[in-house]
Amino acid sequence: MADDAGAVLAREHTKLKKALLAAQQAVERLETTESSAHTPAEIDGTSRDVGQKLATLQMLLAGLRGAWDQHCRGLTMSKQTVWRQRLDQTDQEYSRLSTSHASYLARKGAREAQRQERQELLQRRGGGGGAGGSGSGYGGAGGASQEAQMMGSVARSNQAIEDIFGQGAAILQGMGAQRDRLKRAQRKMLDVLNTMGISEQLLRRAERRMKMDKWIVYGGMAVFTVVLWFTWRLIKS
Repeated sequence: MADDAGAVLAREHTKLKKALLAAQQAVERLETTESSAHTPAEIDGTSRDVGQKLATLQMLLAGLRGAWDQHCRGLTMSKQTVWRQRLDQTDQEYSRLSTSHASYLARKGAREAQRQERQELLQRRGGGGGAGGSGSGYGGAGGASQEAQMMGSVARSNQAIEDIFGQGAAILQGMGAQRDRLKRAQRKMLDVLNTMGISEQLLRRAERRMKMDKWIVYGGMAVFTVVLWFTWRLIKS
């Protein structure tokens, strides 16, 4: 029985390791592509590849967790400890890769906001120039000063947006890490309780509490995202 359970987990873990390696390589390519002279289309293509590989990794990780929940009772205590450590390590690496990709998406969003603000600024300047182009030669030094003030205002707005995105990414990363720690602690607690022969009713209560904690975390993340979006819109306006 233990050999069969170990073989099932080993097969799932082999597929997971291949997907994890592919995701790590894709994230490294994204970081290299973003920092070098590549076109936005190439960078976006690499980002989409990272997203697909992370989705595959998440699916295989869920499959390994399901296999663990189903077959862990057929393993010895020492093998259970080994497999728990493997699951925890893979969880941590997946969280790291997801955070890296989320940080890239935040930087991309900030760059898009900067580009849109520059376009709006140029449009306003073009409209103003068309309205006053028939006037006299007034506005040489004054126009340069006004342009410098407008560019300074745009730079401050861009910096504020980048700070908001950075804070948001850091908070989401912390919430994700806290969620993972809670999940690992609850999984270990359930394993210990199961080993001690605690009733199925108590295990179901613990599982319901785990689901409730998960939705609380998701709700907090959703509320923060909405607040962040409204703050960004307020700064942009």
